[in-house]
Amino acid sequence: MKSFSEIATPIRIVALTNGSVLLFILWIGPERFYYESFGTWILSPFIYTKFLPVPLDHWLILGLGRFPLLSHVLCAIPALMLFASVIAATISIRTRSQILAYTSSALITLVFGVYYYLQPLGMTYYK
Repeated sequence: MKSFSEIATPIRIVALTNGSVLLFILWIGPERFYYESFGTWILSPFIYTKFLPVPLDHWLILGLGRFPLLSHVLCAIPALMLFASVIAATISIRTRSQILAYTSSALITLVFGVYYYLQPLGMTYYK
C-alpha cells in the first residue's frame, strides 16, 4: 500500500491544480471569464473599499485619490500571486517539494476564490 506522500507527488498536485483552473474557466465560459475577470480586476481597488471597516475604507478612497500608483499596486497583487504560483510550481516539480506544490496550489486557489467571491461586485458579461 502506497503512502499519501507517494501518491501526492508535486507534479500531480500541480496538474490537479491547473486542471481545476481549466475546468473552472470552461465551466464559466472562456469569453465570459475573460471579460468578467478583466473588468473585476480593473475595478478591484474600489471593490476593496466595500469590505473594509468604516475608517479604513475612507482612508483607502483618500489614498487612491491622492496616490494613483496605489491602485496599480492593488491591481498588481493578484498578478504577482499568480506569477509566484507559477514559480513555486516549477521549483516544486524540479526539486520534488510537496510544500512548494501546495503553496502554488494555495496561491492559485486564493486568487480564483477571491475572484469568484468578488466577481458579482465587478463587471458581469451577458451574452
